[in-house]
Amino acid sequence: MKGIPTLRFILSGNAAMHLPVLRLIRLPLLGIGLLLAAAGCNPGSIAVPKIEPGPMSEQALAEYDANNDGFLDSKELEKCPALKGSLRSMDANGDGRLSAEEIAKRLQYYLDSGAGLIGSVSCQVLLDGRPLRDATVTFVPEKFMAAAIKPASGVSDGKGVVELKTEGYDLAGVQPGFYRVEISQKDPSGQERLPARYNKETVLGQEIGPALREDIVFRLSSR
Repeated sequence: MKGIPTLRFILSGNAAMHLPVLRLIRLPLLGIGLLLAAAGCNPGSIAVPKIEPGPMSEQALAEYDANNDGFLDSKELEKCPALKGSLRSMDANGDGRLSAEEIAKRLQYYLDSGAGLIGSVSCQVLLDGRPLRDATVTFVPEKFMAAAIKPASGVSDGKGVVELKTEGYDLAGVQPGFYRVEISQKDPSGQERLPARYNKETVLGQEIGPALREDIVFRLSSR
């Protein structure tokens, strides 16, 4: 199944090799329950986001296509880290760019999957190679998806691991989509301890799809 990442419980990066979610049978029962609910086995609890592939993909190009050539190249994608991270898996013709059609295809995949919430999504935060405790991690929807999905956030534990929850849900999980990632850790006076490139001027981004493969590990540097 080309172009689709796969699922584990601590997630990372965007992968080019894929294993369908339905074949992942070694999940804890809680994770299975969340995925089944997201897929519609309990339709009253979790709604599928109202994603509109055509309009949203066109909005992405309108926002990031600086040279108005109808494509997003690697330089333009620097403004959207989540799309840039998924470039290889979304670039169907291998030209190193994303078209509105390629973005729409990925968004349509989200709809076709029936996933309302991707269950038990976690990440790990490392600062200078060591786990970072008490960091707030927020997944902020990219503007072109903000009408359909909500932010998700959590606070890192002693191992730097964060369990993410979406606004408005008691269950752990993240809605499928493209996100900017902001990581903040403040001192008792409210001053930010981390560089601005990880929070208010973040360069971090992540795609959360109905299936994901590797660990999401944010490796930060204090320098």
